[in-house]
Amino acid sequence: MGQYHFLRGIDEQPPKAGDVDSLDQAQSKPQPLTGTSADRSPSAEQVSRLLIIDDALTFSSLIGIIAKKAGFTPMSARSYRHACNLLQVWTFDCVTLDLALGRHTGTEVLTQLSKIGCRAPIIIISGSDKDDCEATARTGRSLGLNIYTPVPKPIDFKTLRDTLARIQAHSQIQRLASSPA
Repeated sequence: MGQYHFLRGIDEQPPKAGDVDSLDQAQSKPQPLTGTSADRSPSAEQVSRLLIIDDALTFSSLIGIIAKKAGFTPMSARSYRHACNLLQVWTFDCVTLDLALGRHTGTEVLTQLSKIGCRAPIIIISGSDKDDCEATARTGRSLGLNIYTPVPKPIDFKTLRDTLARIQAHSQIQRLASSPA
């Protein structure tokens, strides 16, 4: 497994170069959409989108693999600015967030998510210590965000996969309940 020995619970080979490129390059520059905001909502396309905000390519790629297995279409942002750009263009059903993003912090991203009225579940995935993760989660909840229990790095991928599958199932139920008969 080479450099991936520090990850727990992964049940497949590390991503190949093509997998990494396809996950990151496809979303590196958001394309402007035409039409109304309803056209860009997940329900308009019956697609569940997951935004992965992590500056580490290895982690964002592996989270993307797990997200696909749970039924999401992952999009990756490797910086605060890139995440803000994607949030202006797309609607997401779930967000994963690393707390250390270079010059910016996860709290800054949470503030931005609150400003745009994000109601999607947010999973903090971080190598920060448990107290920092919990404090950031409390801050997010105080901002009115739907913060799930933080997931520490190294990531237990079975736990993450199970959490994403539950979120995906809930998202599908909501989508079905809100669709016209």
